[in-house]
Amino acid sequence: MLKKFTRLFPILLVIIIVLTLVQSAPVQADQPINDLQVLIIQYHDRDQLADLANRYDVVEVNSEAQTVKVFSNQITRDALAAEGFSWIVDQEYTRMVNTPVKPSPWQTSGIPGYTCYRTIPEIYAAADTLAATYPDLVELVDIGDSWEKTQNPNNGWDMEVLILSNQAGSAVPKSDVFFMSGIHAREWAPPELNLRFAEYLLQNYETNADVKWLLDYNRIHLVLLTNPDGRVQDEANTSWLWRKNTNTAYCTNNPSDRGADLNRNYPFAWEHNTNQCDETYSGPLAASEPETQAITNYVRTVFPDQRGPNPNDPVNELNATGMFIDLHSYSRLVLWPWGYTYDVAPNDASLRVMSYKFAYYNGHAPQKSTELYPSAGTTDDWAYGELGVPGFCFEVGDSFHQSCSVFESDINPRNQQALLRAVKIARKPYRLTHGPEISELSAYINPGGLVVSYTADDTLYSTYRTGVPSSSIDSIRYSIDLPSWITGANAKTIVIRPGVPKYSGMFSVSVAGLAPGKHTLFVEALDKSGAWGAPTAIFFTVEGEVTPTDPTPEPTDPPVIYQNIYLPLIGND
Repeated sequence: MLKKFTRLFPILLVIIIVLTLVQSAPVQADQPINDLQVLIIQYHDRDQLADLANRYDVVEVNSEAQTVKVFSNQITRDALAAEGFSWIVDQEYTRMVNTPVKPSPWQTSGIPGYTCYRTIPEIYAAADTLAATYPDLVELVDIGDSWEKTQNPNNGWDMEVLILSNQAGSAVPKSDVFFMSGIHAREWAPPELNLRFAEYLLQNYETNADVKWLLDYNRIHLVLLTNPDGRVQDEANTSWLWRKNTNTAYCTNNPSDRGADLNRNYPFAWEHNTNQCDETYSGPLAASEPETQAITNYVRTVFPDQRGPNPNDPVNELNATGMFIDLHSYSRLVLWPWGYTYDVAPNDASLRVMSYKFAYYNGHAPQKSTELYPSAGTTDDWAYGELGVPGFCFEVGDSFHQSCSVFESDINPRNQQALLRAVKIARKPYRLTHGPEISELSAYINPGGLVVSYTADDTLYSTYRTGVPSSSIDSIRYSIDLPSWITGANAKTIVIRPGVPKYSGMFSVSVAGLAPGKHTLFVEALDKSGAWGAPTAIFFTVEGEVTPTDPTPEPTDPPVIYQNIYLPLIGND
């Protein structure tokens, strides 16, 4: 999405904007002469905001100051002036987007000046490498062609899905997760984030028990580049900040504005935008673009239809499964449906809680999509509206061409944690999101068995605005080698009822009868509302054969501590 939000705007700048907007002339003497300018425009109400966002390239929204930032060329400025709008130019932002970026003298890979972002050929090559390196965990599937390739098979790109799952365990019941990125070509961080997530899972499969069970009991479908043709244009002409696909049938008089906005082209609540040169041009028909068709056709094979035939039919939250996330930049938001209407979705309460769960980990602001402004024909509305899969949009970072320092230190590690939680709850997302998490888990073996330490926490949600009410912890449940929902798991429940929403405790588990070698312990928690959370897992090792009549082997001194090895929790206060 292009719709952006900044929560705090300097008071002095707001005063300047107001004073400027009362002037009749839209152009100031100190405005740069660049054709691409970033304008700051004041809007009066949400209807005017929606109209601006529907017709212009709105990249930031400040709801407190009631201003938007708009990327503009001379045609845009002439149109705005004809409609009576005044503006000031964001000089610093305008200079930034018009400054050419050159590769570092030592740079041999990545986008010039941005070594952290792989180019489009490098992204495709990385996917090929993962499939070759991890053949038992990776499947690479061609689901269609980009627009350029439909016109000439020697041009353009395949639309590829990277499927991560333990293929040897195909008989095990599995849930599905779908993460897509790069639908807007100028948004560089999302495809790299998606690819890094795949690499993290594959590299840690054998050493991280939580990662292992995620790939054993889920299929994770990743589309790294949803708009590859547009990405080629943006990498070649970074100052154009290309958004749409490259369909030459639209906006033929202005080739730099051609194409359709793929995130307005999805076939749920689609609306026709008649101006083909608009950055949000929705295409002549719903799902008119081959990139949209490739995604929708594939996703329909992944998820069952879990919604009724009527717009207000809710999903049955007890049995619904799956997770859909579209990764965008920028504005640091987690958005949930609906985006096309101010009305709330039938499952709004649970979608909201899921959003607050993800926002706890990535530090974003969780919002219903229309808090930004209405947008029709979007991916997340389609996933939820047609199939009942909980659909979200993560708007990461604070720039289209985000600096590598921010990507490496903030965007990647924090959003990786949010994506991990999305996979963890995918089996029953509408229910598991309400349950507590096991946020810390460790164990060691002593003569009495496996001694387990844990923290059950029902408070791990963003505190943005109202936050999410917590419930006190009721019980924990553990199982060995199989998660509790698998037949034969022999899960055991321990009632604790400490009367608080966050509780740290210990318990012992007999390891008698377990074969020598590495095993997996799964632990999950129940809160007073009756909601179980997703499990956390750790590996532990049994040295030698243990029988019911023999004591557990003596521990080493000091004992070996087994623990989950996720990154440290990152909260949003």
